[in-house]
Amino acid sequence: MMVHRMQGSMDNRSSQVTYITPSRAWYNIGIAELISARDLLMVFTRRTIAVQYRQTILGISWAIINPVVGTVIFTVIFGKLAGLPSNGLPYPLFALSGLVAWQYFSRAVSNGSSSLLSNANIINKVYFPRMVLPISSVLASLVDFAVNLAVLFVFVIIYGRFFNFQIIFLPLFVALLMLLVIGISLLLSALNAVYRDISHIVPFLLQTWMYLTPIIYPVDLVPQAWRWVLYLNPLTMVVQGMRWSVFPDAVQLDWVGFAVSLPIIAILFAAGLAVFRLIEPVVVDRI
Repeated sequence: MMVHRMQGSMDNRSSQVTYITPSRAWYNIGIAELISARDLLMVFTRRTIAVQYRQTILGISWAIINPVVGTVIFTVIFGKLAGLPSNGLPYPLFALSGLVAWQYFSRAVSNGSSSLLSNANIINKVYFPRMVLPISSVLASLVDFAVNLAVLFVFVIIYGRFFNFQIIFLPLFVALLMLLVIGISLLLSALNAVYRDISHIVPFLLQTWMYLTPIIYPVDLVPQAWRWVLYLNPLTMVVQGMRWSVFPDAVQLDWVGFAVSLPIIAILFAAGLAVFRLIEPVVVDRI
């Protein structure tokens, strides 16, 4: 958006009129505008966190219960009954290390994709960078993610494992995960404001995406001839990278797959920004 100010006078008093018009420059993707609205971004983030746990008895404890219960269910069904391998790790550690990344991805994308529609009453009343809404949902989900990560570290200690120097690479894969989530959330939230079908597609998309990501099974289980399909899923390398950072003695990081995933994440992030900026001027009219 471009802001123009004009000076004038009325009744011998100076006045200032501000005109907000959409920018037509192809290179203006809204980053500068988002930075200028960083305080508002934090307000929406805190608001999202507060709403998430409002009127709950257990509060933040749900962030501990969800991964633990999911780990128990996956361990019984896929570890014990189905007998899936787990890279030599105890299956609870293998499943939990995948669930930590997946639950953040699923929660943030689900909330981010509906952020414009759920805040339609605010959007219709005042102007602010609309990008704040999906990004605040992504940032709010980091609270649960941090708790989930702490639960994983506790499990690592309980099982007598030790951290190696590769743990310093964990923030890198978390940053890649956030970029991926922001790009997809921006893309889906913009499309959801125009096409309501997206609200029905997102749950199905996330369910399918989970089985296409090595959360409950190792990458080695997929035949080499078909492994390239997993590499086209950028979440695969994020999950593998996080596992490698915590369990380098059990999980090997495929650098070829990592090199393939990086441009895909960049493309999805750029596509999310571009589509959001394209649809943003008509959001008020469509929601």
